[in-house]
Amino acid sequence: MVLNMKKIKALWISNFSLFVWGILSSFAFAPYFIFPLMWCGLALIFYRLNSQSRWRGVLGAFCFGFGLGAAGMHWLSHAMLLDDGQYAWMIPIIWIGFGLFFGLYYAATAFCASFSPKGIRRWLAFAGWFCVFEWVRSWFATGFPWNVMGNIWNGYLPMLQSVSVWGVYGLGLVTVLAFTSIALGIKKIPFVASLVFMIALCGLGALRLYNSEIQDVWGIKLRLVQPNIPQTLKWNRQKAKENVSKLIHLSKEKNADITHVIWPESAVPFLLNYHEDERVNLMGAIRQGSFLLTGGMRAVDVVNKTLANSLFVLNDLTDILAYYDKMHLVPFGEYVPLRGILPLDKFVPFSEDIVTGTQGKTIDIEQAKPAGVLICYEVIFSGEVVDKNNRPKWLVNITNDGWYGISSGPYQHLAMAQTRAVEEGLPLVRAAYTGVSAVIDPYGRVLTSLPLGQEGVLDARLPMEIAPTPFALWGNKIPLLLSGLFILLSCKVKFKFRKRKTAANNA
Repeated sequence: MVLNMKKIKALWISNFSLFVWGILSSFAFAPYFIFPLMWCGLALIFYRLNSQSRWRGVLGAFCFGFGLGAAGMHWLSHAMLLDDGQYAWMIPIIWIGFGLFFGLYYAATAFCASFSPKGIRRWLAFAGWFCVFEWVRSWFATGFPWNVMGNIWNGYLPMLQSVSVWGVYGLGLVTVLAFTSIALGIKKIPFVASLVFMIALCGLGALRLYNSEIQDVWGIKLRLVQPNIPQTLKWNRQKAKENVSKLIHLSKEKNADITHVIWPESAVPFLLNYHEDERVNLMGAIRQGSFLLTGGMRAVDVVNKTLANSLFVLNDLTDILAYYDKMHLVPFGEYVPLRGILPLDKFVPFSEDIVTGTQGKTIDIEQAKPAGVLICYEVIFSGEVVDKNNRPKWLVNITNDGWYGISSGPYQHLAMAQTRAVEEGLPLVRAAYTGVSAVIDPYGRVLTSLPLGQEGVLDARLPMEIAPTPFALWGNKIPLLLSGLFILLSCKVKFKFRKRKTAANNA
């Protein structure tokens, strides 16, 4: 009995240690990028999976993922403190919920990998299944691919360049291979080979950046407006006109050569396509011959009171030249799953659910190249940001991260936008309500930006796009094929051949 209690105590200490390492590993993501913490964390969970029983390995991976999810998504609690803190009671639920969410995916990876023989085969299986489950996380239950493994390299641009070939899931795959190889032994071939491969990958990325030369699109000058209006005042009816006036004032100040002014997500508090008289007031933001791109709600059906979260393109005569309706909606933010069953409402000030857009992502913008529009967290979905049949020349991401205050959330959001630019080989322009607004070139370099929590404007030229990358052509097929190959190689298969006796032998 004493021996059993010692084993139970040791198991608890071990699991708690992995939980703590999960918390520490969250600092491998933006804005910190301390990747050695993730290296140690992944090595620890794989060592346990490779040296102990299946269920101990699975439990250890779950504890690590739980800590990573709870700490990595803690910034969501800022949104619960708005509206006089009426949703503050949900903060522990959010931490536990995202802890379970990440924990189950890590546990599923360990469980599937545990069926492969220990050693190199299990090492290959763990990396392969890890990549598969990260991809599953991008679409299962509407998808939430936040803080996938490849995003720990956003602070190291040479390493990030490989996503142009195999995307963020492919970079995550080789990262897991490299980080877990140390558990097999530092003198073993997998560790040495992985280390050499990662150094070579970094070198090739540095060479790609060195040989890159980006020119600006002639005749286009953008102004990104960041009003930095607190979320508590954004939807205040008494402050609505004042908020719009602030946007107009920032937009028109010394804008003699500005061709396109870009406002953030839901910048306008009225229905743009329904209140033409209100649209007239917005024209003070742009000069003659220029254009305004702004986020706002669109009345899809006035009778049935259905709305869309949209981006509008307006000219100096208040005409709506084009619009895009958001296609990937945020659960509980823009609609309530299982409405009528769950005792919850949305966290935005509209009683109706937002409807899903149906048109393509690429829109034509006068005096500019066709743009791919991404509203808010649509930018986090690898391989889904571009209309393959109508490829744009640049990406526009409008967002409102004011919900999350001065936290790591907006920086993580920016990092994922940066990754999409490298994957697709397209420049990305990001207008955020409270920051971080930025212009990013096709190599992921942030050319200019406005800090989080700062009011101001960002005037910049539009960088040219580069030729479509291998990822732009093939998407996530490349990392999934590699994962399948690793899983296949990890299988323990025995082939038995029976020699058929010839007729002569029978004779």
